Formats: sequence, C-alpha cells, structure tokens
Amino acid sequence: MSKHQEKREESKTLLVNTALQLFSRKGYDGTSIRAIAAEAGVSLGLMYNYFESKEALLLEIFNRGNKDIEASFAKAADVPGAEIDQLEQHILQTVHLLKEKRAFWRLLHSLRLQSNVLAQVVEETNAQTAYIEAQIRQNLEAAGIPSPDLEAKLLFATIDGIAHHYLLLEDYPIDGMAALLIQKYKSR
Repeated sequence: MSKHQEKREESKTLLVNTALQLFSRKGYDGTSIRAIAAEAGVSLGLMYNYFESKEALLLEIFNRGNKDIEASFAKAADVPGAEIDQLEQHILQTVHLLKEKRAFWRLLHSLRLQSNVLAQVVEETNAQTAYIEAQIRQNLEAAGIPSPDLEAKLLFATIDGIAHHYLLLEDYPIDGMAALLIQKYKSR
C-alpha cells in the first residue's frame, strides 16, 4: 500500500470512527455530516471526498462490521478437522473480535437499536443474518447435528445474546460463556 493510500485509509477510518461515536451519542438523525467533519477535524469538502452522504458513511460502518464477521468465519474454516471444531473456532473468533474491538461493536450495537437507522440498512442486516446462519448451518449439518436450520438460528441468537451482554456489562464472563457453549456442542 502506498503512502497516499495509507493516509487515505487512515482518514476514512477516522471519519468512520467519529461518525459511529456521534451516531451513538446523538442519534443518527441528530448528527449532521458537518458535525462529523468538525468533530474529526477535517473540512466538509474532504469529508465529501470520502463519503458522498451520511447514508454512505452509515453503510461503510456496517460494511466494516460485516468484514469482521466474514473474517471470523474464514479463520474458523482454516482449521482442519471436524465441523464442530469450526463452530468452536467461530465462537472463539467472535469472542476475540468483541474483545479486540469492543468500543466499535458496542457503538454498532447501539446504532442498530435506532429504528430509523435499521430501516436504512435492512437489506444489509438481513443479508448479514442470512450469511451467518448459513455458515453455522453448514457446520451443524456436517457435524450431524439434528434440525440444523433451527439449531443455526438458536446458536446465532445465543452468540448474539452473549455478545450483547458482554457489550453492556463490564464484568460479563464472556470467556466462561463461550467455553460453556462450546462444551454443549462438543458433548452432542
């Protein structure tokens, strides 16, 4: 990556992080593109050079979250062996991701609870949910787990619930919860 590309990516990341902070604190509708630029310390023109609109910035935030999710499944798929081990790796990768980027995921979860935001990214959210459930279902099918469609929904909801509690509560025992969840699937 060239110095120019590196600087460009740093600027985009600054804008994404600033927008995420402001959207979470003031609400999506209560945050203007001008306020994001000012808070990030960049000109409005430069802001528009990176993102054509507030909606484009919102989509970039969700896309970055999706890339993290896809990467967690890719790492799990790299693990040779039984499909149940891939489920274990996915759970562990999810925990690692949440710990590594806790502030990002905390803000993204709060942003998702704003109905006006969710309405703008409903297609992306539905596609993300379908992708996650399909990946989990494939691993469950390969492991011979009965009712893989329903089980994938249950496992996804469980992981999502663990993540949500971890993001809300400072002392939530995420490692213990992950270990317990893994144990339940390994014992099947």
